[in-house]
Amino acid sequence: MKKSLIALAVAGAMTAPMIAQADATLYGSFRIGLQKVDNGDTGVDDQSSRFGIKGDIDLGLDGTKGLFHWEAQANNATVSDQSTALNSRLHYIGAQGDWGKLLIGKQYHPHYLLISGPTNIFNPGDGGYGERFNLGNSVAGKAGHFMKRTEGTVAYYSPKMNGFQFIGGAVLLTDGDDDDNSIDSTVDAYNVAATYSANNVTVSASYGHIELDAADIDATAVVDIRQDVEKDVWGLAAQYKLDALELMAKYEDAETEEANGDIADEQVWELAARYTMGATSVYARYADYENDTSDTDLSQWGLGVQQKLGKGRVFAEYVDNDSDDTNEDRAVLGYRVDF
Repeated sequence: MKKSLIALAVAGAMTAPMIAQADATLYGSFRIGLQKVDNGDTGVDDQSSRFGIKGDIDLGLDGTKGLFHWEAQANNATVSDQSTALNSRLHYIGAQGDWGKLLIGKQYHPHYLLISGPTNIFNPGDGGYGERFNLGNSVAGKAGHFMKRTEGTVAYYSPKMNGFQFIGGAVLLTDGDDDDNSIDSTVDAYNVAATYSANNVTVSASYGHIELDAADIDATAVVDIRQDVEKDVWGLAAQYKLDALELMAKYEDAETEEANGDIADEQVWELAARYTMGATSVYARYADYENDTSDTDLSQWGLGVQQKLGKGRVFAEYVDNDSDDTNEDRAVLGYRVDF
């Protein structure tokens, strides 16, 4: 035991000078709340905690610096969370300069950042609560996050030009053989988006395409697809800020075609607002989901209030899901600390 501690101390001492050469930041957001689920128990639960390290490093190139970012989820509120306590949320490297930014690795896609992000106003972010209707977050019912946060992604961000920016990315996730025993050379997904900001208004547009072959996806991968699937996702979003008031809106349209011929045609629109008075914010959101193929129509509304306490905050939120929804209503009284 003593030898192990000595070895760990020596390794830390050797690593410290290397870290010092980079501009690195350790950060985190720990969120735990008392949660009451409709028709369920009341208890303490994690509310999307995470921590990570990010920064840049001198590459010795004029006008260009290297980038690195690693982030893990930190679910530690219950015993069942322990097995997923250090699952990686982000891990990418890249470079940035006057020419723009290039990233490779597990990262957020422009569709999520520009379309889904503005109306995601609640502190917990799971699929039945803060991100109930994000059409890019799953493929064929599997939580693949192809238009959210996906490994095997290469992305380019253009420089901002008079308020305009272009972002494009591709997912190259498969690492096995195709049915014909040739190495897979297809792009599993791609996403292109553009955003423009001027006079307190931001508008964004995005298109994403996902095409997966069941034979190319390993059962242990982030996505476990048992059949071929092809999906297209379009999105529009707008934000407006006037002093203490913020207004946000989004629209998404997705069409999913599976190998058995089934086609799901889905649409989502959301409206959100937030009003901030000093350290206090009140916010609300309404979302509507429709699936024309299955004749499904669901809605969700939510209210919240939070009080900032320096780099911490307390919040009270309530989300009401449609009576036909499989997700239950939820009330959360939470405490969050950011660093």
